[in-house]
Amino acid sequence: MKEMKKTSKIGAFFLLIGSVTAFIIYAYFLLMTEFGLVILKLTVFAAVATLLAVLGWIGYTIITAPQSENMT
Repeated sequence: MKEMKKTSKIGAFFLLIGSVTAFIIYAYFLLMTEFGLVILKLTVFAAVATLLAVLGWIGYTIITAPQSENMT
């Protein structure tokens, strides 16, 4: 297995630190401020919208895919 480049490890480190920091900020605003309900609603809305967008994309891809010919 090839060794990771130093820049890849630095990038991975910042991804790790950024995600942990974002989680701490999200948890603080969700649990410790009066905006918790609004943040929860926005989070659920974003999750449902993402799921439905992916399902719509899959449906669109199936509809627009060229018909495969039967090989039998």
